[in-house]
Amino acid sequence: MQFQRSSTNSYFLEPINQDSIQDSVDSDQLKILTRYLEVNGDLFGSKKDVYFMDDDLLDCRSLLGIPLSYAFRLWRKATSKSKWILSSCSELWVSTPYLAQKYSAWKPRLIRPIPSGPLLERHWLNLVNYASTPSSPVRICYHGTWSHRDDMKWLAPAIAEVQRRCPNSVFEVIGGDRVARIFRGIPRVCVLPTMSWPDYLKHTQTVRQDIGLAPLRDTLFNRGRGPIKFFDYARAGAVGVYSAGPAFSEFVSHEVDGYVLLNDPELWVNTIVNLVNSPHLRQQMAKAAWLKVLNNSPASPGVQQYLSDLNVALMRLTNTP
Repeated sequence: MQFQRSSTNSYFLEPINQDSIQDSVDSDQLKILTRYLEVNGDLFGSKKDVYFMDDDLLDCRSLLGIPLSYAFRLWRKATSKSKWILSSCSELWVSTPYLAQKYSAWKPRLIRPIPSGPLLERHWLNLVNYASTPSSPVRICYHGTWSHRDDMKWLAPAIAEVQRRCPNSVFEVIGGDRVARIFRGIPRVCVLPTMSWPDYLKHTQTVRQDIGLAPLRDTLFNRGRGPIKFFDYARAGAVGVYSAGPAFSEFVSHEVDGYVLLNDPELWVNTIVNLVNSPHLRQQMAKAAWLKVLNNSPASPGVQQYLSDLNVALMRLTNTP
């Protein structure tokens, strides 16, 4: 099966690329196009072509409210081609129930995220001193791309208050100088440069975190996002704090393997501060989060059945004239 590699595709498409499916599906007859279509390439042809969408890329209204440069790239490589994509592909695949409902007229196939292989590796467990001690700083992180610029701006005042109330906490964010400007003046903030997907995966495999944050403002684009950050943070050993909404409300078990909160800054501050001061609670919830990750991995009977059913569907797709 042919498809482009990316961070999200590692969760959604790599499990489909396993031997059990490859052996029974004619990969020469199935091409999966993801996210971006190049101007002079990636054209749908005579094969059974699938378009897989892990964000809301086909509605120009969803691009409002994200950084202009990012919105223009999405429009040029995906959104501007929406009518052609929807009329030309053999199947539309989507990554979330929200997208499945929104594009229901095209009868999309819902593809679930399945962490497998390197996505389940936690090398930080092999470190002698990985366990937190009372004197260890509590590591809080927010790992988002520049498409989350306005989510970062919303988060910054809350982080400032957390850092004021918790002198033992440190905050890690990714994005270089332009992100550093958003969090300027807040103490104990570490701003890492933008990372490629392989580098980010290695980072979450080797650097342990305590608390992971995923605020999402209620925008059309954010409604189409999925719960991938849950898996990333769990791999790093963190318990997550997430915004209520389509991305996390149905996936995260509130107060069991994470927190799902309304976008109330005071509520976020109080929840994060409580986690900083409750190491046993953090550890308990992080273990529950990792258990959910494992229950969504290929070793799970439910996932095995899903892959088996998908295998049958792909066989029918490639064998249909």
